[in-house]
Amino acid sequence: MKRIYIIIVLLSVFVAAGIAQEITEENYLKLDKEIWEAYERQNDSIYALMKREPDRKEALKHEFEKNLEDAQRRNAQAALRFASVPSGLQRLFWVRLHLPKDTVEAVWNRLPDEIKTSPYGKSIRMHLDTQQIEEGARYADFEATAADGRPFRLSSLEGKYIVLLYDGLGCMGEEGRNELKQLYESTSRDDLEIVVYCISSSLEQLREDYVEKMNLPFTLVSDFKMDHTPFKIIYGTQARPTVFVIDPTGTVVLKTIGVNPRDLNNIKLKLQQP
Repeated sequence: MKRIYIIIVLLSVFVAAGIAQEITEENYLKLDKEIWEAYERQNDSIYALMKREPDRKEALKHEFEKNLEDAQRRNAQAALRFASVPSGLQRLFWVRLHLPKDTVEAVWNRLPDEIKTSPYGKSIRMHLDTQQIEEGARYADFEATAADGRPFRLSSLEGKYIVLLYDGLGCMGEEGRNELKQLYESTSRDDLEIVVYCISSSLEQLREDYVEKMNLPFTLVSDFKMDHTPFKIIYGTQARPTVFVIDPTGTVVLKTIGVNPRDLNNIKLKLQQP
């Protein structure tokens, strides 16, 4: 499926290249708006059809997936085509994990120097030059600041299980936060730590948005670099939360999107083994 998606994207780009349309920020924003408005209209149509024909509800659910796949395909196509304008380049960075690196590299190589040396140009270059962390790899150490203002290094926790999240505490909802909290409270800090890399621009924002509003006991950290943090690029994250489980040897034994109660329970079972 992924290979088919890539082929469709590339074919779409080549077709688009033959269409006379000036590559400007204004035209990109117009196209981006059209893509997501069409996506919403199609979703509304599917919902309406479900109400009219409730007996087809289950059969129609896959139509939502197809609609999202089509929007994502067009989204990636637009990003590749308009990478030389600021919003297009930003979007290319956001969809980078869904595209082959050689495709992204070919586009990046054609960019003007001032675009290559922009913040998003540099972040895309770092993505291309970095081997992203996947299951089975050793974790990558990083430096950050904890919510209490103290320096933090992930390596300080080596020797125990670590559940490492790329943001997403708000996205996962109360149920997901409670699942994490239950795991935290049912285990010892000698055995397991939960670390959340938070998307914050300052220590003050980290404390306000994550500590004061959520009141969770986890280790909350950030380097305040937002989209351009090496953490995001090296760990290969975009969706929130992206969850990594690191075992006591420093090996990433799980990388997944979202908080899965079954996976958290498996961690608890491992900690209970003699």
